[in-house]
Amino acid sequence: MRRRLSAQLLRNLESACIKARRYGLAPGKIISFLRKQTFATTGSEAKLSRPSCYPIELGSLLRDLFDGLYEDGVPYRSTGVILFDLAPDHLVQYSLFEDLLRADKVRSLYEAADTLGGKYGKHTLHLGASHPLEVRGKGRRGVPTVRQQTRLRGETARRHLGMPLFHGDVR
Repeated sequence: MRRRLSAQLLRNLESACIKARRYGLAPGKIISFLRKQTFATTGSEAKLSRPSCYPIELGSLLRDLFDGLYEDGVPYRSTGVILFDLAPDHLVQYSLFEDLLRADKVRSLYEAADTLGGKYGKHTLHLGASHPLEVRGKGRRGVPTVRQQTRLRGETARRHLGMPLFHGDVR
């Protein structure tokens, strides 16, 4: 349960970051929340050292927020991520000690991911930590979607579009 809930929260972060990149924005603060079956909601927020709209950079921070919110044995209904203090992405100022080469590689990686997402659908490329959602199925309650059940001409079970993953240092 914990792993799947964490994967869902990370998928929410990916979705929010996709939308932020689409509008050329980067958040300065992130809020995550978990909603219990009783509809009681617990949340936590963190301020970023610099604005970033890349889930591979925000994943470890989100994991820390999740660890502070999650309670064993409590049934949960939903997860969510909210991005705050949005600023234009091109105005982000890196510190003197940050690895600019890595930041440039992350930026180009997500430009390619957004291009593929536009061509093959949202979350075609996703973080490896959110992969448990793919294993169970993209439809409601784990039931495979029509696209997962349907094969295009030339496709097989092994050669089905939409399988690449990002494997980064998200933990």
